Amino acid sequence: MSEQTISKSPVWAPVCIKLLQNPIYRTNNNDATWSLLQSWQSDIDRYFFTIGLHVFVDFADGYAFLEQREMGEEEEPLPKLIIERPLTIQDSLLCVLFREALDQFDTSQNQSANLVMTTSEIKDRLDTFFAEKKDQTKVFKRLDESLNRLKDLTFIKEIETSSQNQIDRTFEIRRILKAKVNAEFISEFRDKLKSVLDEGEIENYDL
Repeated sequence: MSEQTISKSPVWAPVCIKLLQNPIYRTNNNDATWSLLQSWQSDIDRYFFTIGLHVFVDFADGYAFLEQREMGEEEEPLPKLIIERPLTIQDSLLCVLFREALDQFDTSQNQSANLVMTTSEIKDRLDTFFAEKKDQTKVFKRLDESLNRLKDLTFIKEIETSSQNQIDRTFEIRRILKAKVNAEFISEFRDKLKSVLDEGEIENYDL
């Protein structure tokens, strides 16, 4: 291939690569990746549209991620690029808990920009989901595992604290959960959780 036929990568290519890897978040007002997304959004949208994807962007809360778009009736189906990751019942429970906590935080008079929770506060909220102590104990036993999975999914971000308390970890609850966990998901999950608790299979159930 001659050099004349090789086109330079567009300036917004790094944004596409990052979106294909993970959701992206605005870190500050000078975030270079976020600035590129804002400046070249239409070009980035067009690129992903051609491969069957949609760019979901929330400029107010500062996050963006890719989702599979609905194909038109006359379009040829494309292989799915977005891999859906099944969540355990514990992971899903935390997602619902964090989404509800975000809603409460946004309607409160709190002056902080971000919702931050410790594992102790998370356990306090989990108490409201379980009538049986044995079910609560099962979830508490695997809490760190679930928190680590949600951290890997970038739904939460661990915050290092000066106390170095390894038992009581601290997390920022990211607002992407408001897009990922809607009212329908919460309603369906509560029904499934009740069924799982009744059957006593909370350890092995995946959504």
